[in-house]
Amino acid sequence: MLELKDFYHLPQVEPLFEQLAADGPGLIVVAGLDPRPLAGGAAGDRFLPSGRSAIFRIVMRQILAARPRSQAIVVAESEEAVRLPRQVRRQVSLSLVDEVLPYAQRIASAARRRPDLVVIDRLCAENAPAAVEAVQRGVRVLAQLDTVYRGAEVARQLADLGVSREQIPTLRWVVAVQRLATLCPACKQPAPPGPAQIARLQRLYPDLDLGGVTAPAASLGIYVGEVGAAFFQAAGCEACGQTGREGEVAAFDIYRADRGAPDPFDQPSLLPLEAYLFGLAERGFLPLDDLLHLKTDQLRRTYGMLAPSEQALAKANAALEAKLAELEAAYRVLQQRTEALISLQGIGQALITSTSLDELAGRLCRHACDLCGADRAILYLAHPAGQTAEILAAIGWDTAPIRQPLDAAQVFPAEVGGDLVPFTGWPPGVPLRLTDAPSRGLAGLRVPLVAQKVRVGQMIVHASDRLQFTPGAVALLQTFANQAALAIQRARLVEALRIKIDQLEAAQAELVTKERLERELELARQVQQSVLPRIFPLVPGYAFAAHNEPARRVGGDFYDVILLDADRFGVVIGDVSDKGMPAALYMALTRSLLLAESRREASPRAVLANVHRLLLELGQPSMFVTVFYGVVDGAAQKLTYSRAGHERPVLLRNGRAQLLGGEGAFLGFVDDMDRTLTEERIELAPGDRLVLYTDGLTDAQSAGGRAFGLERLVELLQAHAGLAPDELCAHLFAELAAYQGSAEQYDDMTMVVVQVNQAD
Repeated sequence: MLELKDFYHLPQVEPLFEQLAADGPGLIVVAGLDPRPLAGGAAGDRFLPSGRSAIFRIVMRQILAARPRSQAIVVAESEEAVRLPRQVRRQVSLSLVDEVLPYAQRIASAARRRPDLVVIDRLCAENAPAAVEAVQRGVRVLAQLDTVYRGAEVARQLADLGVSREQIPTLRWVVAVQRLATLCPACKQPAPPGPAQIARLQRLYPDLDLGGVTAPAASLGIYVGEVGAAFFQAAGCEACGQTGREGEVAAFDIYRADRGAPDPFDQPSLLPLEAYLFGLAERGFLPLDDLLHLKTDQLRRTYGMLAPSEQALAKANAALEAKLAELEAAYRVLQQRTEALISLQGIGQALITSTSLDELAGRLCRHACDLCGADRAILYLAHPAGQTAEILAAIGWDTAPIRQPLDAAQVFPAEVGGDLVPFTGWPPGVPLRLTDAPSRGLAGLRVPLVAQKVRVGQMIVHASDRLQFTPGAVALLQTFANQAALAIQRARLVEALRIKIDQLEAAQAELVTKERLERELELARQVQQSVLPRIFPLVPGYAFAAHNEPARRVGGDFYDVILLDADRFGVVIGDVSDKGMPAALYMALTRSLLLAESRREASPRAVLANVHRLLLELGQPSMFVTVFYGVVDGAAQKLTYSRAGHERPVLLRNGRAQLLGGEGAFLGFVDDMDRTLTEERIELAPGDRLVLYTDGLTDAQSAGGRAFGLERLVELLQAHAGLAPDELCAHLFAELAAYQGSAEQYDDMTMVVVQVNQAD
């Protein structure tokens, strides 16, 4: 059985656990996140199993060990839900939840027995109010909660589970635990925090005890003192699979509610998770960035946990909607058939079950012959326009042209009536053959098919063994004709309805697909726009501006200004070969690799070469990206850059434009980067403006199909070289819009301006 000593933990944890075990009645919650079966992605993008159950059993054992004669009742769904420690089994009795006695009744029954401790295997909306009521009776309750929340946030979640605000003070302790991936011991290296990290740390956590980490002297704008903690970073090695992480460590947040606090939702933890992570970082288990980006990482992991569930829910919902549509369509068809069966009698009831017009016509001919003893029958269908007709089915007339159009005047009499009349002639539209002539007498009837005073068709029946039909047979045919007309009319309506339903379902499916794609594109656009910087970092002596207009909702252009250290910053612009969603995804991958590699390599050429190799491994083989990446030494005013197939930058100096050189192939397509990519250096001067752009500017076309061109771009830049960077961007894009007029934008357009300010 695991003990607290089996987990690596900070020394502050044990006294707090002892204090918890010795405390009085109240609700104790052990919080943490269980594994999610649907959660995927890289290890850094998801929550690790928290180990909550193990901590839960340790807390239960310590509480019972603090009072050796105490008794506990465990309320659980099964014996496996709470694995009882062997040394405390004599102190514990088990109360299993079932359909007869659910959670609420089991907890209430356990509270009436007044044990020293009631243990609940999981806290949920079904049992949270009952657990709080047990605490109000003076019983100590220990429960575990599957959640990402910690500290006072758990009190808010209790309110979501049905606990009233007046009952929230029953919460006494919250022990939240989560597991994090630790730095690889094989490749981790000391990494003292920089001034920016320390300033960010103090800004994010002003109440955090930073120990030996010295604060910035705000009035002087410098850092004083020495760094007292040994912090580490890991770049990745073979031992950790180049991730920089190997192994796991538990992180705690321990909260004890102050009953006298005015707001139970706004109390700090005794041992906050932030302080715990800082302690782990001091001991070299975690990088300091895990604390600096704690909230962002938590949100990313939460999204990584929820996204697969949302996708599965959307698929299940779509499947349910499809099944519902099928059931509704089946219900409509069943309702129509039921109404038809009720309205018809005898043979008419059998006829109305036919939904296929061809099948119904054949059955009508057979039943008509059976009713009157005829040996030949032919069924004509009138078209709605009234000008044409066709033969639907025939018995005894082998040469009848089925489904071929006929002149309605040839088939139907001028008057529209419902009475049967004798007809001994040859059926209209049937080729005459001598072998079809009767050898004896011939009895025949024309049977009009009229429904709601509208002619739907007619039947002609012949009997070759008699001269006339009996009155009874005529009466049966008259009744049958009425039912047959209704059956044909209904079958036509069903056939038309089926076609409409198929068209409607196809349209609905197309609409759902379009709406889903619209939502996904809008989300992608928001994500992409959030990635592109809107506010540039403040770099003394330099100013930045940028403008981006994607050709579609999402595009493949990107740009950034990257702070590398106190004296250097990087500037990057790129253009993915495609547009739309594929380009946006490829852009995000390229930008992430650039950000990572720019902090690993000082040389722009080395950075682009590394990104190229990674794109060959990770990217799409049919896509590539052009990139300009330069590093500016702010103090020395020097630019070192490499141009991987990207447009030549323009340097504006003293009102004149100069196109910068450099060679290199685009990234992610062919593996000859080491041979073609060069690295260039230039001196910058106060007043210089470095203009970076993508080919969407020069390739923009007018309504007449003429490209904007590099020459026109350079002329405009020279003409307005004195404008501020943001004004220069705005003016140039206004000129582009006027030049394009009504022409469609075919490519993403991006422009970045870096200005070297005049010395004060």
